[in-house]
Amino acid sequence: MVRDNQAEKSDNSRFETGSSRRSFLLKSGAALAATTVGFAGTGAASGEHSSYTIRTGTEEETDVYVTESGEPGPTAVVVGGIHGDEESGYRAADDVATWSVDRGTLVVIPRANPVAIERGTSSNDNGDLNRKFTPGKEPRTALARAIWSAIDRHNPKTVLNLHSSKGLYRESDGPDGDGQAIYPTLSEGADVDTTMTAKYMNEHHLDDSFPEYYEFKRGNLVDGDQPLLIHKVFADMYIPGYIVKTTRYGTDLDTRVNWTLNMVRHLLRRNGMDRTYE
Repeated sequence: MVRDNQAEKSDNSRFETGSSRRSFLLKSGAALAATTVGFAGTGAASGEHSSYTIRTGTEEETDVYVTESGEPGPTAVVVGGIHGDEESGYRAADDVATWSVDRGTLVVIPRANPVAIERGTSSNDNGDLNRKFTPGKEPRTALARAIWSAIDRHNPKTVLNLHSSKGLYRESDGPDGDGQAIYPTLSEGADVDTTMTAKYMNEHHLDDSFPEYYEFKRGNLVDGDQPLLIHKVFADMYIPGYIVKTTRYGTDLDTRVNWTLNMVRHLLRRNGMDRTYE
């Protein structure tokens, strides 16, 4: 289940060097070697962009983009396009894949579910991809295993998963849904990151033309008991993870993409990584 937890924590951004949070892993042993899931590509030199593919030679083939800043720092992973009918998520991730950062390594899987994206559907032939990441066990499909292995190989400090919803979180207006919210893992500080990012969005990126019920919120805490990607991130890695959701209700694509990009930028900053403009 997901649980609300209003406990206050320090409002300091967290930045770690040396030993990783992964010393606290509840490792499942499910991550596969890169060769098992069809990695292809070349590594990046410091300060450069590179990419490689997963599920190479299949209809699920998709790219992973890696930006090495050349400076010590955290590794962050951003995943978009798990649901092919949530266009703002993968459009925003396409943009994030081109970013430069001031420190650490930025890894982006913009179009995690290419079959669903091509079809404009939430699922592919194997069902809902975001229901295939069982905590503590090997992911249930070849694509899910490839995505998890790509995340695992980079030893991230944080993972962001970009989505949208047809409705609004905890609002009676509009259709049922859970957009305009960020859902943090129970990892230390993630809830504060989310609260501060929502506050930042409401103060600086929510146009006055939108009613108050469009304000961004901190969603329920992700505690690792569902077979979703960010649940597995918490349960198996015990690092900060975030589900980022805008709403499709009464909004256009450009607005949703812009909101998503600003949330990503702010969450990365709070995890020790700033976007640079070179």
